[in-house]
Amino acid sequence: MKKDAAAKLRFVLLEDDPNDAELIQLELARNGVAVEWRHVMSEKDFRNALQAAPPDLVLADYTLPGFDGLEALRILQHSAPDVPFIFVSGSLGEERAIEALKSGATDYVLKDRLQRLPAVVRRALAEASDRRERRLAEGQLEEQRLLLTTLINSLPEIIYATDTEGRLTVVNRALLDTLKLKREAVIDKRLSEVWPDETLIEIESHGAQTIRTGRAVNDQERASIAPDGSVRWLTYTHVPLRDHGTVSGLVGSIREVTAQKELEQEILEISNREQRRLGSDLHDGLGQELTGLSLLLKGLEVQLSREAPQYLSQVTKISDLLARAIQSTRSLARGLAPVNLERGGLSEALKHLVARCTDMYSLQCSFTNGGVKLPDLEEGAATHLYRIAQEASTNAARYARATSINIDLRTTARKLQLSVADDGIGLSAGLAQGRPGMGLKIMEYRARMLGGTINFEEPGTGTRIVLSAPLHLLRPSKEKVSRAM
Repeated sequence: MKKDAAAKLRFVLLEDDPNDAELIQLELARNGVAVEWRHVMSEKDFRNALQAAPPDLVLADYTLPGFDGLEALRILQHSAPDVPFIFVSGSLGEERAIEALKSGATDYVLKDRLQRLPAVVRRALAEASDRRERRLAEGQLEEQRLLLTTLINSLPEIIYATDTEGRLTVVNRALLDTLKLKREAVIDKRLSEVWPDETLIEIESHGAQTIRTGRAVNDQERASIAPDGSVRWLTYTHVPLRDHGTVSGLVGSIREVTAQKELEQEILEISNREQRRLGSDLHDGLGQELTGLSLLLKGLEVQLSREAPQYLSQVTKISDLLARAIQSTRSLARGLAPVNLERGGLSEALKHLVARCTDMYSLQCSFTNGGVKLPDLEEGAATHLYRIAQEASTNAARYARATSINIDLRTTARKLQLSVADDGIGLSAGLAQGRPGMGLKIMEYRARMLGGTINFEEPGTGTRIVLSAPLHLLRPSKEKVSRAM
């Protein structure tokens, strides 16, 4: 910290010749250096001067009776190493000057060139001030480093930083514990080198994109399949590090959310199971009873046609009403449990959805799958896919004023893609009318539950909603295990 210009500087002058001491003091005073002097001639007085109050600078002769400047320098370095020390001597040769500077002296001035002294003093004081400020700043940085290190090591999330090449520069305890490695085995390595997992390779590639574009990525979810076939869900965040505006790396965090996802899945599955139970009760209970009643009415119709034809028209109306009730019951049952894996699965359910959408909204609705048989899907995942298609087609028919809708379902070796395209007014126009906001959020949520992504596109006319999800996360659990083995 720089000393107030109005305050006097405290100097210790070690000089056995009073005349030389006076010349030194006059030279500095003549050049505007305000000094509070402590003139000493012996080692004892020198030590007392240092103990009384730390000086701002020490000026010392090189040779004194029974004492010398080098010993004074060693004493000062022990008690106040930051205080500059300048030799002022008339007998300092080149070899001694070099020895003095190697020993830690700040500078030296010959007594026959005292005109140099003010400039040397000012430079020494400025350098000492810079050193103190730098040491203070370094101390503060070290305190902040210790605080941040303690903080990130106490977090349960995995925290790390990389340079622009993707090499790890900072890692926290959670990452080391996960990898069961020491810090030196991780630093300067890529994350995928120390954590060889397909999901981590994907996360690392997204980190490279963050460094390239400078855009942060928050709370992205990815699923990882363990060797035993179990699914581990991770959410990650990437924030670019900047040095004067230039991206110099990134800070990443990875958090396991498997328990949370399993809880969400279980809550949804409870709802799906209850809907399937209600659908089964409607179909096998009320539906069967209504069907039985319909058969009885058929027999009654035959009997009335022979014995009391005047009542036949009323019974016929009742039969028609009962037939519609049976149809409504079947529609309700199918809506509560839309995907039946034993009766065509998702493809058959989407065909029924297309037919119902065509009848209900009087528009052209079609389903395509490229003529390829769909792999077996887990019932919960198939239901999510159906509900997304149902929500998208309903929005298109009700709000987008579409005249045609196409539902397309495709699979590759690793991914499933579901798209719903319409020729309506477009998503932006629909949102401008304040709808259908909640439906979009629900579709996004269902896509995340599948470990996939959903995009809402406007290809010029209408809207195209595209969901893409890893196929291995949609298969039945037993298939996941056999695939991993």
